[in-house]
Formats: sequence, structure tokens, C-alpha cells
Amino acid sequence: MKKEKTDMKDENMLTKKDLNKCYIRLSLWGETSLNFERMQGIGFCNAMIPALKKLYTTKEDLSEALKRHLQFFNTELMFGNLIFGPTIALEEEKAENPDKIPDELITSFKTGTMGPVAAIGDTIHWGTAWTLGMALIASMAAKGNMISIAIMLALFAAFEVTAYLLFRLGYKTGRMSFTKIMKSGKLDELLDSANILGMFMMGVLSSNLVSLTPKLKIGKFVLKNMLDGILPGLLPLLVVFGVYYLIKKKQVSTAKIVILLIAIGIAGSAIGLF
Repeated sequence: MKKEKTDMKDENMLTKKDLNKCYIRLSLWGETSLNFERMQGIGFCNAMIPALKKLYTTKEDLSEALKRHLQFFNTELMFGNLIFGPTIALEEEKAENPDKIPDELITSFKTGTMGPVAAIGDTIHWGTAWTLGMALIASMAAKGNMISIAIMLALFAAFEVTAYLLFRLGYKTGRMSFTKIMKSGKLDELLDSANILGMFMMGVLSSNLVSLTPKLKIGKFVLKNMLDGILPGLLPLLVVFGVYYLIKKKQVSTAKIVILLIAIGIAGSAIGLF
């Protein structure tokens, strides 16, 4: 009795070497051809070439496959491997059973998942892990701590390993991988954990990186002592919350906020407040 495709991974047309070639191309050049017409489409297509050449032996079939992946595509590329891996699996299945997998299925799978994956990847990868990691590294480097270099390299390595594992997971489980992962609820837990970690790290980093020391003194009244008596580091914390409010609630650009902070600093220094 013929086994289902998901039970035949050892008999697939593509080898581990073929898959690794695809992954390396996406990792190194996924966004090097970024443009407004296709965004990451050219980079995605380039990464698919080692697999497509192996799967489609005729010029016509290969040409059609390349055209499929030259279309518009845009997502967060680390978690985007949850799309990349299953797309290769779909192409492999189409090469074995051309009538079973229409072109539209592959295209719709990519376009239907790139938005949700981008939201997850931008939150976890860029919004939390990268931002907090680099902030920690920058604060250590500013103090001349050479361990920051090792931490930075370890962070890059962790991102690369995560991306590759997601790629292998996506290829192994096929096009249903993203649906299964979403239904499991694990990503929701991961997002909640990322938000909690983000708030914790923001408190830690704001106390170390944001410096605001009032110098106002009237007789025995010292503004700094009064504020420290209420809450040590209160002013830096208020600055962080103020910047967050302007960005989140008022949609003020970061350039305007930087100029505003510089102006407040100059004015405060001129009147002896800071």
C-alpha cells in the first residue's frame, strides 16, 4: 500500500544538500534585491533555484516555476522560513503529481501566510529579541566590556540556528505547518512571554541608558533628593514613558522627538535645571 507523502521524507526527490543550498541562498541574499515592485520576490525566487532545477527537468516546467516565485512577496525572513520550507515541499509534491497541485495553490499559500508570519516575526525577532539584545550589547560596549562582542556573535548565531530549524520544520510538515503551529497556541504564549520580557528589559535598560539628573537647589530644598525619596530614577522613567506616549499615542516621528529632547536639555541647562 502506498504511503502518504508525509511518511516518505527519506524518499524525496530533494536531498538535504539541495535543501541547504536553498536555505543558504535565502539567508544570504533574501533581501539583496528588495524593490517596490516585488519586494523580496527576486530573492525568494533565487533561493528556490537549486530545488527547482532538481525538480523540473524541462525548460518549460522550470520557466513556469520561476515565474511563480518572481511574484510579489514580503515577510519577516527568519520566521518566513515557515513559508519557505513548505513552499519547497509543495513544489516537490507538484513535480511528482502535477495534476494534484495547481500553480494557484502554491501562490495562494505564500500570499496568504506572509502577512501573519511578518506580524509574528517582527514582534518576536525585531521588536523584542533584536532590539533588547542590541541595547544590552551597546550598553556593555559603551563601558568597554569586551564580552559584548561575544554576546553579539552568540545572538547572531542564535538567530541563524532558529531560522534553519524553522526552515527544516516547515519543509518536514509541509504546507499545513503554519496552520498547525498557529492552532497549537504556542506562538501566543511566545508572544506573551516576549511582551513581558520586553517590559522587564525596558525598565532595566532605561535606568542604565537614560540619564537625567536635576541640579535645582533652593536653600535646603534639593529637587534630586526629593525625587529620589519618592522613587529612585523617577525622571529617566518619566522620559521613557513620555517618549513612548508621543510615539504610540500621538504618532510623533522619532526625529521630532530627538529634536525636542535636545531642545529641552539645552533649555534646562541654560536655566540651571539640569
